[in-house]
Formats: sequence, structure tokens, C-alpha cells
Amino acid sequence: MNKQSRAWLGFGLAALVVGGAGYGLMAKPGAAHAQGGGMPPAKVAIAAAQKTQVARFLGGIGTLEANRQVEVPAEVEGRIAKILFTPGAEVRAGQVLVQLNDAPEQGDLERLTAQRASAKALLERTRRLVPQQAATQEQLEQAQAAFDQAGGELRRVQALLEQKRIKAPFDGVLGIRRVNLGQFVRAGDALVSLTDGRTLFANITLPETALPALKRNQQVALSVDAYPGRVFQGRLSTIEPQIGSDTRTVRLQATVDNADGALAPGMFVNGRVALPARADAITVPETAITYSTHGDSVFVVIPAEKGGFSAQQVFVKAGERQDGLVVIEKGLSPGDKVVTSGQLRLYTGAAVAPSDKDTLSLAQESKS
Repeated sequence: MNKQSRAWLGFGLAALVVGGAGYGLMAKPGAAHAQGGGMPPAKVAIAAAQKTQVARFLGGIGTLEANRQVEVPAEVEGRIAKILFTPGAEVRAGQVLVQLNDAPEQGDLERLTAQRASAKALLERTRRLVPQQAATQEQLEQAQAAFDQAGGELRRVQALLEQKRIKAPFDGVLGIRRVNLGQFVRAGDALVSLTDGRTLFANITLPETALPALKRNQQVALSVDAYPGRVFQGRLSTIEPQIGSDTRTVRLQATVDNADGALAPGMFVNGRVALPARADAITVPETAITYSTHGDSVFVVIPAEKGGFSAQQVFVKAGERQDGLVVIEKGLSPGDKVVTSGQLRLYTGAAVAPSDKDTLSLAQESKS
């Protein structure tokens, strides 16, 4: 054997010695692990699946609308002579808000009032003369026509004067003023907004599939972003009889009492229409559900064959969610113990040490 072969043989023997030593070092912990009985049980929090009564709702979004709201317009054109309101003030129905210049109409009113008085006197005198044959029936009819015409002209001018006295059509709160003193306005120009917000309408949309479950006078719970956590109660007053052909949704209108003025028209609103409660629903905490592309599942704690407890993955059909609970439509029975915390390391057959307290809550308590 030459020198090069002896070198390669020595290198190979050295590698075998080192490899054997490493294998011995690695084998010792494994043997010790086998003697120790495997991994300790995973600590998990559990809760029992319960059969309970669950409130049911149909949820939708919408907008608040005032019972009565209008942009108070000018009925006729003219120059603003007086502004008789304060923006943001409460007003009563019939209260004068704006006075347009009515000097020409006031002159016509005086003239026509005098003409009507003269026509009335002529009519009365002619009536007295007809029985004495000092006046003809034709003269009486002409006097009556003149009186009626004067009265009609007078009422027209009085109506025009009323149009130039712009009044609040109903009780409410005024908005921002849109005009100024001396400004010339035309018929239809908005002067100020008026809103009666003591009662509001919540216009909500729901999918057309909800239509069979809807009836008038159902309770509606409303929430708005301006008041987190506060729930406003309403009543379903109107159901649109036509389904939207473009959106395939049904429009609802709920009546809401707003006596305290907390809500305002135009607010975005979340609405939930109350349905009859479900009496036999099986619920579990929402944290018990594991969501994946293969389906929703939970881990159920069952007694192990050699003592203790083990986890078993069960696929379920999850339903409605509310107040931290999930309705289980299929897969569980009342009383089943489900894992609510500590599922990440679990698999079917894994040993577990169950606790009725949430392990996450316990960890937070220990830190505090």
C-alpha cells in the first residue's frame, strides 16, 4: 500500500470515529426523553357548548332623515327689506322670517280697498231702488259684478302681500342664512333651511332575501358613529313595496324619537331589525372557532384512553355571531367542552390540561 492510500484510509477511520461520537451524543437526550414519558400536556382554556336563546337580527346600513325639512324659498321675486330671524333659532309655524319690499302692493291695497267700498255702497243703493222701480235689474247685476270684481282684485293683492311675507311652514330649527339685507331674490331661491328633527326617519337597505321576515312595527336598534356604544330604539314604519332593480335590495324606513336632539339628519346609521328569538341555539365563545380554507373547526376536549384528556378537531358549521358568541349550526352538542385558548399547538390526539379560565387572561393578570 502506497503512502497516498494509507493517508486516505486514516482520514476515513477518523471520520467514522467522529460520526459515532456525535451519534452517541444525540441519542442520549432522545433516550432520556423516552424515559420521561413524552411532551407535557398543553395547557388550554375550555368552555362548554350551551343551548340557549339567541336574539336574531337583520342588519343593514342607511341614513337619517328629518320628519320635516325644507329649504324655505321665496315665492315671488323682490328685494329683501327685512330679515326677521336669527340663524340656528327655533321658530314656530307661521312666524315671519323675511319681508320683501311690498310698497307697490301696499299702494294697490289702499286703492282697491277704496274701490271695493265704493262698489259696495253702489250695490246697496241699487238694491233699495229696484223695488221702487227707480233702478232696473240690469243695473243691479252690473253693480253686483263691479263689487265682485273689486273684491277679487283686493284678494289678489292681499295674497301677493302674503307671498312677500315669507313665513316658517312648520315648527323647527333654522339653519345658516343664505341671503343678506337688500339682496334681490327670485322665486324659488332658498333663504334658509328649516328642520323639524324631533322625529327622525332611518332609511335602511337590506337584501331582498330579508323581505319575508319583515313586518311593520318591528323593533329596530340603531347605532351611529357619533355615539359609540349607545343604541337608539326605533320602529319599522314603512317597507318599500318595490325591490330595487339595480341593487336587488329592499328599502325600509324606521321612525325614531329624537326628543333629546342627540341625532341629526344626514347621519350614517347602522340598523338591526329584530326577529323572533331562536330558543334552541347551540353557542360557543367566538375564540373557540378556527377559520381556514378547509372549513371552520373547533377542538373538543375528551377523556384520553390512558387517563387525562386529549384534543379532537371537529369541523363545524358556524352561524350568527353576536356579543362574543357564535351559533353552531352543525357539529357540536350541548355540553361539549371546546378549547377557547391555546389551540395553536393542538392536533387530534394531543394531550391537554384543561382549565375553565382563559390562559390569555391569566397571563395578562400575572403581568399586572
